[in-house]
Amino acid sequence: VVRIAAGKGRLDAIDGARALGLVRVYYGHFVEQVMYLENPAAAVQYKWIYSFHMILFFVLSGWVRGARPTLPGVREFVTSTLAARIVPYVFFSVVLGILSLFFSGWFPLVDLSTANGYFQAFISTVLGFPLLNIPLWFVACLVSVECLHRLLHGLLDTTPRILVAALVCYTAGYALNERFFFFGQGRSFWLLHEVPVVYAFYLVGVVLGRNRAQTLVSTGGAMALLLLALGCVQLTFDLNQGPFRYLQAVIILLSGHGHFLWFPFTALAGSILVLALGRVLQRVAPLAFLGRNALILLGMNGVFYHFI
Repeated sequence: VVRIAAGKGRLDAIDGARALGLVRVYYGHFVEQVMYLENPAAAVQYKWIYSFHMILFFVLSGWVRGARPTLPGVREFVTSTLAARIVPYVFFSVVLGILSLFFSGWFPLVDLSTANGYFQAFISTVLGFPLLNIPLWFVACLVSVECLHRLLHGLLDTTPRILVAALVCYTAGYALNERFFFFGQGRSFWLLHEVPVVYAFYLVGVVLGRNRAQTLVSTGGAMALLLLALGCVQLTFDLNQGPFRYLQAVIILLSGHGHFLWFPFTALAGSILVLALGRVLQRVAPLAFLGRNALILLGMNGVFYHFI
C-alpha cells in the first residue's frame, strides 16, 4: 500500500512523481538551449521529454483532486485558488521582473530594454501569459482548468461520465486548436483555448484518484508498469510527426499537439512511467519533500530558464 506522509494526508508516491516531473522540466529547458545550437541528440531528447512532461502535471493535479472526497465550497475554492495559485503566480513574476533589472536574461518574447517592454510583460501576465516567468504558464492554465472542473463536477459523478467528458473535451479542444492558432494571434486569455485538451488529461487523473489506483499496485507491479510505459514512450514518441508549431515537438503552451492519437497515447504512457517510478521511489524522503514544494520549484524554474 502506498505510504501516506504522517500527519500530512499526502501520498508520497504522488509527491515523488511530481518531483521527478520537475526534474524533466528543468532538464527539458536545459536541453532546449543545446538543441538551438543544432545538436541533433538534444533535439531527440527534447522531443522525448516534451511528449509527456507537462501532461503529467495535469494528470497529477486531477489525481489529487479526485482523491479528495468532496470539492470545497465556492468561498473556500476562491480563497484557496487565490492563496495557492494566484499569489505564487504574481510573486514569482514580480521576483523575476526585479531580477531582470539587474541581470541580463533570456526573455525571447519581450524586449526588457525599454519601459514599454515591461508594460507589455505586465499586461501579458495579467492576461494569463507570464512573460517575465514563462514556466508559470502552467499555473495560469491550471487555474482555468480547476475553475472549469468546479463548474462541471456536479455532472461528473461517475467514472463513465468522466471518461466520456474527457473524450469529448479532448476531441473538441484538439479540433479547435488545429483550426485556430490563438497564441500566435494574440488571443490567449489564461490559456482558455487549451483548457479542453488538458482538462481531458486532468479528468483521467480524477478517475485514478477517485478509484485509489495507487493502492492497487505493488512495488513489483510498479516496476513492471515502469518498464512497459518506458517501452511505449520510446517506441511511439517519434511516431508523432505533427503538425506542430515552430518546433518539431509537442509544446502545450503553443497548442502544438501533433497527431490526434499518438499525442495522447505517448503522453499517457509517459505519465504512467513517472507515476510508476514515483511509486517505486516513494520511500525516498528528499524526493517526497521536493514534490510537496513543487510550486516553489516551478516558480524558481523561471530563474533557471531565463537567467541560467
